[in-house]
Amino acid sequence: RLSWAALALAAALPACSRGRADPGERTPHRDDRVTRRSVEDVFLLSGELQAVRSTSIVTPRGRGPLQIRWLAEDGAEVEEGDRLVDFDASNLIQTIEERRLQLEQAVIAREGAERNTAAEAEKKRVAVDKAEVESEQARIDAEVPREMRPAAEWRKFQATWHEKRVALEKARLEQEAYAATSRAEVETARATEHKARRELAEFERSLASMSLLAPRPGIFLLGNYWRWGPEGPRKLQPGDQVWPSFTVGTIPDPGTMEVQAILAEADHGKIEPGMTARCILDTYPDRVFDGEVTEVGSVASEGGRGWARTRPGFPVRVSLKSTDPLMRPGLSVRVEVVRGAWEDALVVPRGAVRFEEDGPVVRRAGRDPVEVTLTACTPVDCVVEEGLEEGDRV
Repeated sequence: RLSWAALALAAALPACSRGRADPGERTPHRDDRVTRRSVEDVFLLSGELQAVRSTSIVTPRGRGPLQIRWLAEDGAEVEEGDRLVDFDASNLIQTIEERRLQLEQAVIAREGAERNTAAEAEKKRVAVDKAEVESEQARIDAEVPREMRPAAEWRKFQATWHEKRVALEKARLEQEAYAATSRAEVETARATEHKARRELAEFERSLASMSLLAPRPGIFLLGNYWRWGPEGPRKLQPGDQVWPSFTVGTIPDPGTMEVQAILAEADHGKIEPGMTARCILDTYPDRVFDGEVTEVGSVASEGGRGWARTRPGFPVRVSLKSTDPLMRPGLSVRVEVVRGAWEDALVVPRGAVRFEEDGPVVRRAGRDPVEVTLTACTPVDCVVEEGLEEGDRV
């Protein structure tokens, strides 16, 4: 025997839990009527606000891997020029000191080359001047008429003049050759100095880039770490190592927002681009923003951008017709996709409709079931085209 409590519990259970029941069986004493009203077929999605455009904060180029020393908080409001990221610059500072020492050595070498060149060039100039004086003196002696000097002495002066002219030509050639070689040495020393200066300036600019600043005001959103763990990607944090041109964060443009959502694989095909949508922010449920489905992914493994990238299913993009200062990237959104709408439609509860082989049938209260023609059905209601009249009890 069952106790009264067990009998009461059994009576309270729905028919489907007490045993096999007729699919079209209705709960007793429930009186539903066919009504005429507007109906919408709404499909619900969960999503997140994302910015259509954003400014990327990337690591500087030309350097090796960089270790993050400090990061601004994810979602922090920043102004233009605020510090966002600091990288560990200890190795770079040591390199800069080495480059400064190399520059000092290059300057000393260049100055020494210039001094030595100037001194040696002066010696060559003096040698040429001396050779010119001696050559001129020998020319004067040699131009004395032959009949005015003894033959031996005249030949001696002629030979001396020839020697002095050769010595002068040699001194001039040596001066020109040294000018060319010394100029090349000085230019080489100057080029070495300029190279050292450029490298030092480059490393000093790199040191300045070890702190990334906000290019404009907005909300700073941290990027994901490229080494995903067993729980999936995570946000960057101090101590992580990143490579050049890696996006460590973004500053979204709040003027252009959209909703990124995910459609379950079992629901693929139930919505399509062009359908209107109503977007309700979870934090502001009284605000409704009109939108439109602009994209439905065709491959589940593709993923979406940002929030949608790590969630299984088909990515869905919903564009918003207007934005509001309340909107922030990352806010969760309930999306109501309107798949169909009927004004002044004849509506019957879907639970009153039984779908048989010959077509849908509605059981009327106190009367025989009747075959009906349906326009469409939502999870709650069905729109009747023929077979029922307003006010019928089902």
